[in-house]
Amino acid sequence: MEFLKELFGDQALTYDQLAKAAKDKGIEAVNAAGGAYVPKGDVDNLNATITTLKSQAEDANKKLEGYDPTWKTKAEEAERKLQAQEFDFALDKALTMAKAKDPVAVKAHLDRDKLSYVQGKIIGLDEQLAPLRKGEVTSAYFEPDVKTKTGLSHQGGREVGSTGNDKKDEANAALRALFGHGED
Repeated sequence: MEFLKELFGDQALTYDQLAKAAKDKGIEAVNAAGGAYVPKGDVDNLNATITTLKSQAEDANKKLEGYDPTWKTKAEEAERKLQAQEFDFALDKALTMAKAKDPVAVKAHLDRDKLSYVQGKIIGLDEQLAPLRKGEVTSAYFEPDVKTKTGLSHQGGREVGSTGNDKKDEANAALRALFGHGED
């Protein structure tokens, strides 16, 4: 902090006087309030640490090759097995969501080479399931599509797609008959 004594001397300074004194002494001010300023010593220490860690990683790789020359191959194989297992789990889940009664039987009819696994989804599965759902033998592998009631009160519990009169039509016919108005 000796440099401050040189700037101020024995007197108080205005901002302009301080800025001029700093410039005359070759002192450059940096606003470190935002954390943008990192001392050169810290940067040098971090660079040295990075160099050391890289060197240690290279040494560890050399030691692994010395103990087991095929360690990289084994690691890659383990990664492939893990990805295959992840694909199988996702395929099972997708088949369950597609209402497959027996996913194992459905899998036997799939061309796995035409399927891909991207971000948790099986791509190309729907295209292969569509003909299986319609096939004479393979359609039995899937739960049938059940007609559902829409829950609309005027349908009186009619299933979607039925052609019978609904309660509203029956009520209107009864009112017309009561008041003597026939079918309009």
